[in-house]
Amino acid sequence: MQTSPWRRAVHHVRDTAALAGRALARRARRLRGWARARRRTALSQLLRGICFGSGSGLITLIVFWLTHR
Repeated sequence: MQTSPWRRAVHHVRDTAALAGRALARRARRLRGWARARRRTALSQLLRGICFGSGSGLITLIVFWLTHR
């Protein structure tokens, strides 16, 4: 029994979508595992970024205030 090209195309799209969904779930699972393993490093980098950002902002405000004084 031969199937029509349209039916084959529809099945191909469904199969491709299912494979893409599974691949996305696998990638998300792998990313979560990677993030869990490096949580302490990520948090320390976040704290470092906050400190650098607030320090830079404070210096900028001080320089701005001094130049307009």
